[in-house]
Amino acid sequence: MKQIAGLLKFFYDLVGNRLFLLFSLMICATGFQGLSVGLFLPILQGENGDSRISRAIKGILGLMGLEYTLLSLLILLVGFFTLRSIFLVGQSALVGKIMSDLLVGLRCRIAEKIFGLDYQAFLKKSSGYLNNAIIVEFHNVVFSFKMFSSLLVTILFAIMYVSIPLFLKPVLILVLAGVGFPLFLVIKKINIMTKDNSVRLSAHSARLQKILIQSLNYFKYLKATSEYQKVLRQIVSQSRKLGRIQFRQQLLGAITEDGFEPVVVMILAGVIFYYVGFKGQDIIEHIFLLFLLLNAMKMMLSVQTNLRKLLNTWGSIEVLKTLEAELEGSKEKSPEAGAAYDAPFDKPIRFENVGFSFSSGAQILRNVNMEIPPNSTVAFVGESGAGKTTIINMLTGLLRPTTGAIYAGDTPYGDIDMRRMRKQIGYITQENVIFNDTIYNNVTMWESKGAGRDMEGVEAVAGKAHMAEFIRGLENGYDSVLGEGGINISGGQRQRICIARELYKDAKVLIFDEATSALDTKTEKEIQKNIEEFKGQKTIIIVAHRLSTVRNSDRIFVLKDGAVVEEGSYEDLCNLNEEFKSMIVQQNS
Repeated sequence: MKQIAGLLKFFYDLVGNRLFLLFSLMICATGFQGLSVGLFLPILQGENGDSRISRAIKGILGLMGLEYTLLSLLILLVGFFTLRSIFLVGQSALVGKIMSDLLVGLRCRIAEKIFGLDYQAFLKKSSGYLNNAIIVEFHNVVFSFKMFSSLLVTILFAIMYVSIPLFLKPVLILVLAGVGFPLFLVIKKINIMTKDNSVRLSAHSARLQKILIQSLNYFKYLKATSEYQKVLRQIVSQSRKLGRIQFRQQLLGAITEDGFEPVVVMILAGVIFYYVGFKGQDIIEHIFLLFLLLNAMKMMLSVQTNLRKLLNTWGSIEVLKTLEAELEGSKEKSPEAGAAYDAPFDKPIRFENVGFSFSSGAQILRNVNMEIPPNSTVAFVGESGAGKTTIINMLTGLLRPTTGAIYAGDTPYGDIDMRRMRKQIGYITQENVIFNDTIYNNVTMWESKGAGRDMEGVEAVAGKAHMAEFIRGLENGYDSVLGEGGINISGGQRQRICIARELYKDAKVLIFDEATSALDTKTEKEIQKNIEEFKGQKTIIIVAHRLSTVRNSDRIFVLKDGAVVEEGSYEDLCNLNEEFKSMIVQQNS
């Protein structure tokens, strides 16, 4: 009962007052089922029946001014069964509606909370864990609601089937309850084992998902080096553990479904034989009692079956509870709505004595002071690990300084509404963000400006990104599907689509993070020329390893060991004959 009460609260938090409506339909269906079944004994005994149920029905019909006849009993029977069916259909329809809403609502709610995570907290999450939760565990939670509703129905029906014999022979029911108590203790132990098994099943399933996802991500390396054999051993090991847990679940389920039925029937047969064979009581009434008690037994075993199936999903429920708590506790902090400001990107972005360290203690940036004027082109260069990507993550608000502060104009970043600010930022990276969808949807991100398709706007940015010609050469034009990661087009074309997306968004700040490092020299120059066309119109921030790509930047910041060691134009830094000049010599050698 404690578990059921906990589940009631859990599902009430998910579905709200619809749970009370569902329970009301169940009670009505159970009530009319009980009335229908109760009429069978008076019908079998005829007009001279003298059971407690017959006397009660005679009294009710008398108050209504109706005769106690076979016809009146049959009319009542048909009416009660009809009403019972109506309420059962209504209950099933409501369960189906709640389940569909629940699956959509859970996935949308959790997806929104994942995107609301603090970036550092997200980095600590396993992709396998999140994928397993959204794809597998949430489906199990929705299925658990179906099992929960079935459990409530079987409990109510079991109570109903016990209530009629209790009304007829209270002593008999008390005897059966005493005899069946040890059986209850055994079933309770099995339920506890089933619940614990379910939690282990979810944990091992998440581990297996993590290994499988990472294996697919690193398929090329694993295949090329034959290291996949070691990964396969991990997959086999986790799969075998899952198999053993699933076998235990099946065994426990078989015991609760079929193992106890002969014992219960034996007890019922002995009791009925005692009352009819030894005491010579009315056989019709006792056959009716046997029918009710057998149905009660089936319902009680169904309760255990549904409870076991529900407990099989307990691990998924725990995953949902844990994940929601983790996401809520690690969400990105933002100023209150009334205190939040828009980012004034028409003013300089300033870093004042900015330092950054991860929670592990490793210092990435130290004492960074710099200014990025509006509509200027600036570049960050330096060796790997110098802090370039960390600065970009801080410019986009993904990371916050551990010391110092960042300002947009005179507004501290901490006072800015990050959601609105990021809508003004365009971000093009080395790993092109291309969805397996049409060119049109990749540019617009499924959101057109105004009603219908904004072809005019998409064609305009396609022209600015110099990709209109290659699109015209495609059979389906802007409706051409690009494939997973843009596999159907070249690297340069993927980059241009990413640029067009940010132009369509009308971003005020364009960030190019190693955007051309994976391209051949010719394509890199074409993209570089494309970028320079926006010079003076937008704030352009370039992170580059190839120094030739930053030659025309207004200002270059040279990073080393997390600090800005030089800054100035390309010519100024070359004339200094220090770090930047040394990097040029190394690349040209």
